[in-house]
Amino acid sequence: MTHDIASVYERRCRLLMRLAYPPRFREFRGAELLSTLLDLAEPGQRGPTMRESFDMLRAGLMLRLREHPPPWHWLLYRVFGARLPWRYRWWARDDIQGRFFVERQLGAIMLVWIMYLVWITSGLPSWAVLVMMGLTYLSARLSKAGLRRKWLAKHEFHPDGTSYHVRPRPGGEATERRPA
Repeated sequence: MTHDIASVYERRCRLLMRLAYPPRFREFRGAELLSTLLDLAEPGQRGPTMRESFDMLRAGLMLRLREHPPPWHWLLYRVFGARLPWRYRWWARDDIQGRFFVERQLGAIMLVWIMYLVWITSGLPSWAVLVMMGLTYLSARLSKAGLRRKWLAKHEFHPDGTSYHVRPRPGGEATERRPA
């Protein structure tokens, strides 16, 4: 019975971590956070308390906001494919490897197409705009893996998401060096 309660508690903590924290944090610090939550749990507790849940959601949101690029960098990255500054490259990696990356990119690009073609020129019929947007979407969907590889390389990551600049230390830890 206690094993079932512990597994329910652990599942609820993992769900809360997935909702609150970005993938990179969970990858590097998730086990530490989970073990802390499991250590603090009362016997027979079936899930995190309301206070613990609120604190985790707040901390995860603050982490996401702190690591998010400023609006002007984000807009250039999202619409024009510009490379983000070094400080935000791990955020870019999470974004590129995340679900619906292609759809987010295409949504921003299509919004620019609509603004340009409809509002500025307003000479093209609406069906032509839809056809162009559809072809853009189709071409990006067909080359999804290549698109991810290209964007990861632009931000100095290998196709599997590991950094070009991670050097192994003698003790087994890895450190990241910023290129000169």
